[in-house]
Amino acid sequence: MKKTIGAIFVFSLLFPLASPVLAQEAESTEDEKETVASEREGRVFEDQIVVTAGRQEQLSSEVPAPITVITSEDIEMLQPEKMADLFKTIPGVEIQGEGPFRGIPVIRGLSSNRVLILVDGQRLNNARESTTFAGIQPALVNLGEVERIEVLRGPAAVQYGSDAIGGVVNIITRQPNLGAEEFKVHGNVSYEYGTASDSQNGQVRVRGAGQRMGFEIGGVIQDVNDYKAADGAHEDDRYTAYTLEDDTVPNSGMKQTAVDGSFSILTGDQGVFKVNAEVVRTEDIGFPGFDLEGPIEILFPKFDRDKLAAKWDSGPMGFLENLGLSAWYQTVDKESIRNFAFPGFTQNSYTRSEIATFGFNAQGISTFGINNLTYGLDFYQDDLHDTALTEFPDFPWIPPNDTVAVPDSTQTGLGLYIGDRITASEKLTFNVGLRGDSFKFDSDENDDRYIGEPLDTTDSALSGNLGVIYSLTDHVNLTGLIARGFRTPNVQERSFTGTASTGDTWILQNPNLSPETSWNYEAGLKVRYDRASGGLNFFYNDLTDFIGFVFLDADDPRRTDGTCPDPATGLDCSEFRNIDKATIWGVELDLDWIFARWWTVFGTFAYLEGDNKTTGEPLSSIPPWKVTAGIRYQRTAWWAEADLRYVGKQTRLPADDPRFESGTEPFTVFDLRGGYDFKFGLGILVSLENLFDELYNEPYNNRPEPGRNLRATLRYRF
Repeated sequence: MKKTIGAIFVFSLLFPLASPVLAQEAESTEDEKETVASEREGRVFEDQIVVTAGRQEQLSSEVPAPITVITSEDIEMLQPEKMADLFKTIPGVEIQGEGPFRGIPVIRGLSSNRVLILVDGQRLNNARESTTFAGIQPALVNLGEVERIEVLRGPAAVQYGSDAIGGVVNIITRQPNLGAEEFKVHGNVSYEYGTASDSQNGQVRVRGAGQRMGFEIGGVIQDVNDYKAADGAHEDDRYTAYTLEDDTVPNSGMKQTAVDGSFSILTGDQGVFKVNAEVVRTEDIGFPGFDLEGPIEILFPKFDRDKLAAKWDSGPMGFLENLGLSAWYQTVDKESIRNFAFPGFTQNSYTRSEIATFGFNAQGISTFGINNLTYGLDFYQDDLHDTALTEFPDFPWIPPNDTVAVPDSTQTGLGLYIGDRITASEKLTFNVGLRGDSFKFDSDENDDRYIGEPLDTTDSALSGNLGVIYSLTDHVNLTGLIARGFRTPNVQERSFTGTASTGDTWILQNPNLSPETSWNYEAGLKVRYDRASGGLNFFYNDLTDFIGFVFLDADDPRRTDGTCPDPATGLDCSEFRNIDKATIWGVELDLDWIFARWWTVFGTFAYLEGDNKTTGEPLSSIPPWKVTAGIRYQRTAWWAEADLRYVGKQTRLPADDPRFESGTEPFTVFDLRGGYDFKFGLGILVSLENLFDELYNEPYNNRPEPGRNLRATLRYRF
């Protein structure tokens, strides 16, 4: 069980030795006491079954890549405000973006479209988000429908193709337990309140399963207001521009409503057919730190997602252990507003982006002697359509402008892959894989709202990996991995033409970008005992053709031919460009230990370094070193946990970084969390986050994080 971010000591104080649990034990029969004691003494770590690393079920200890599993129990204990909060204690993983919606995982210094977000193995990434100004938001998935989350660190291009150059986050939704003797219906209802942002969250979920069929349906309503940072935030020079006098971070709230449902049925003896639908409606998403009454207003009136998916797993069929077929259709509808109100100059800009994605996968699994093969085909297509309107209230003679920065366009990807797990001996296993991908980028040449050139280009990539696992003992495995990763530049990066979201530069189209590539080398140790579980991992990542956002060089010919500065706006010019050769290396450690019947300690450590091999300077995207530690006391009906997260000072920065002289400030955050389950189905969860009201910001963010936050959840199961 992978330990989440907890910190939960408060309930050991609220429910001391005279707790109702002990009273129940005193009234129990001797047999019941023996049973309970035996269960508790026998509490052990179970090796997690994962599917992300090899696209089929494997034990996590038998996967050469480092992978973290966030279980449904972890999610229930933490009750995070947003999904991204679950990633903060994973070694090598940080979060970019503030507030209850924005939260992009950064894996080993790589973020946005360099991390592939999946839902049940299906892409959430799309061609409209770039690596510089936006990213894929996991908050578009209803956390209530999630069974577990698998976070794989390092390239996974062989398994999933483009975008998995930094790692993969696979969000796996709940599956009904088919095969029960009789059909039963269960469910839960919960309500949560948080003090830092006066937030409310209400959820309901109903599930049923029997011998041949099962269903699940659920919904959530979340209303979050502007949050308050720690005391003194407005007086701190780092945060004065982003906070009000009462330390509130303006424009940091949101509202979200989500509904999901699924239906599963057995086909034959072991086959399963499942169809599921997801609807997410998010509105009034603020960009934290910009006052609605100030000179700059950035917000997202809506950010919606709809998805319909179907999947069939055949079970054993001929020489196949399983044949899997899946298809999905997904739409993302995002509105953004960017208004500037400076003296003598006012500009109001509105953009609506509609992205429709169709995807398909066919995969077979076969075993021949010592070879366990996984092979298949992936296909996806993103269709993009933007609507835009720009007005200049101070200059009424300038007509409204409907120019779009990205044309109506399509990006398609087709990949063929094969992987083989070779059991060479009882102690030695090899994992090898090969994949080829082809991409096509095509824009509507009749879209006269777009001032750039029509786009019609193709791209391709070949990737492979070689992993090895050696069983040093029955409980200790040595691992090694060499993997090639890649990321093809998407339509956004190839075609964007217009004003940047910061409003200070004009971006020129660059359709000739090359894919980003990497060679990643891993060496690790995985430990799985009944009462101790963990791993130690070293990695070295060599990256080529990084896509960056740069201003035109002083000798660029477009500065003399009238292209730059932009004639209409007078803004200096920039573009997406392949610029850097870089290396990133680091060490990651995690450990969980049940040291007594009811007591568990856990912790992680991560240290990374990165260098721009072109300039010889450090990369600015590398987070500081991080340590997490905690202790949990867990009984049958109640539990309590306390933990801390320490992020060190980062002084290894390039000279042109504004933080170069002072570095980034270190911080320590303490949390307390606990829960109690009554016999009749009622449960109470309480957490006290940022116990000592620490004033800090996460490594990739400028805005302060919430101050002390008391959150309470009342839950009823039936």
